Amino acid sequence: MTKISSSLFALILSFCFSISLTAQNFNLIKDYIPEEFSSVKTHPILTLKTTLHIVYRTKENPQNILANDLKFINQQYLWVNNSYKNLKKPTLLPENGETYYIPDSRIKFRLDTIIVHHDSVAWDRIYRGLAMNGNLPWKIDSIDINKNTIKIVGKWEGLLRSRGDSLVIGGSNGNDGVYHTSSFYTIENNTYIILKEKLDNDIIDGYITYYRKIDKNCWKDNWEKLANSDKNSIHVFYTGASSTQPAFGCGPSPYFLNLSKLDLNGDYASASLTAHELGHCIGLRHTNVPQFNDLPPKDKFGFIPCDTISVSNNIMGYNKCRNYLSPKQIGFIHQQYSNDTAIIRTTANGEYNSSNNIKIRLKTTWEKSILVSGDIIIKPGRKLIVKNMVSMAEGANIYLSKKAKLIIDGGLITNNHGGKWGGVIICKSYSKRTKKPFRKANYGEIIFKNEGLMNNSSK
Repeated sequence: MTKISSSLFALILSFCFSISLTAQNFNLIKDYIPEEFSSVKTHPILTLKTTLHIVYRTKENPQNILANDLKFINQQYLWVNNSYKNLKKPTLLPENGETYYIPDSRIKFRLDTIIVHHDSVAWDRIYRGLAMNGNLPWKIDSIDINKNTIKIVGKWEGLLRSRGDSLVIGGSNGNDGVYHTSSFYTIENNTYIILKEKLDNDIIDGYITYYRKIDKNCWKDNWEKLANSDKNSIHVFYTGASSTQPAFGCGPSPYFLNLSKLDLNGDYASASLTAHELGHCIGLRHTNVPQFNDLPPKDKFGFIPCDTISVSNNIMGYNKCRNYLSPKQIGFIHQQYSNDTAIIRTTANGEYNSSNNIKIRLKTTWEKSILVSGDIIIKPGRKLIVKNMVSMAEGANIYLSKKAKLIIDGGLITNNHGGKWGGVIICKSYSKRTKKPFRKANYGEIIFKNEGLMNNSSK
């Protein structure tokens, strides 16, 4: 692994929010954990599609990574995927002291498209701007032109004292501009502001507010405006900020995340930040408040060396390693993307691939949901029992060989990727899949039990 100096890590500030998580039956997570020797047929690699949006401040002055810097971009994805594939053992153990870990999360991020935008507003994620939310701006109630005083309704003296002396008047008939306060005071439920600069008139109109730091790091405006709120991919935005804030990011949604000022950060440090924010996108929280009981009860934050006393090496922590995920963190992600139909379509597992065909050679029961990107081949005389959801790839088929049985026992076979799967094909065998058994008594059988269902097929 490429080493990076501690100074580069110190540049990264990650102000993140994890997506809201519904109550989970954690006992089910274990069925989704890809153990080292688990079959990739039943525990497939979860491949998540990503679209990269590179936002230039202007065409002439991008102040960002350049879209044609494919070496940097591809290296970022290589490092990110390596951090999820080649996991290290935990440096900080849970309370029970277990050292059990999964060496490969089987989670992969695939870059599909790079899109360039020239948009100074979309580029600027943290800047000083006018406070225009909540009770702001304040409506001007009256003006005393002789005392050069503005009256607003409400007790705002404490707030004004904490915001400095720069105020802005807008929407008025002649008083618009930046002013500085001489003093302010409160009488009953009104606040009076005495200004240093002379007001032009006492016409009672307009509003008054102040400058503050505007932090759009976690806003969804870029996803809505630049990606049209698309839910078929994870949209990664490379942006910037006019503030002096160093590199930072936020992954508040399963559909988008923001990464700013990567052009000022070290290459590997940027990949570490990206891996962390992608973790938020796919459902993981920070480790200072443990999400699962196989995480340590406490994890110190601050981009400090990983050790066995107070700092973990978890991808979702603030540390210099970020090369570990716990089994339950991994299992939770696979569970989410096998069951949540709102996010399944962001996976590439819906793309048909015959090398991922699943052959049922023995009586098999699927208790858990599964993503299937190839055909399902039930061998002659064998039985597949489906008790949960099977998400089939577009165009994939289930081949029901001679005297084979497909029993959908309370489960669902469908396509959750926005298309249709092929359907069930009755055949002699997979090698003779264009021919049916000579006698109908030898046809494979589909049995529906306990409201089992099959839909979204093209046949």
